[in-house]
Amino acid sequence: MHGEVKVWYMTEEERLAYIKKHPIIPTKKKKEKAFSDIHSYGQRQKKSK
Repeated sequence: MHGEVKVWYMTEEERLAYIKKHPIIPTKKKKEKAFSDIHSYGQRQKKSK
């Protein structure tokens, strides 16, 4: 069975304090362009046995 769902609200001050304590740090991972390797798309490699 699932437990009861409890709704928890933050005041604006609590929310800002939480964000200050746990900042959102962007990743340094670069995004690849969509369809950057379109010519190999759909080509399947054979599975090794």
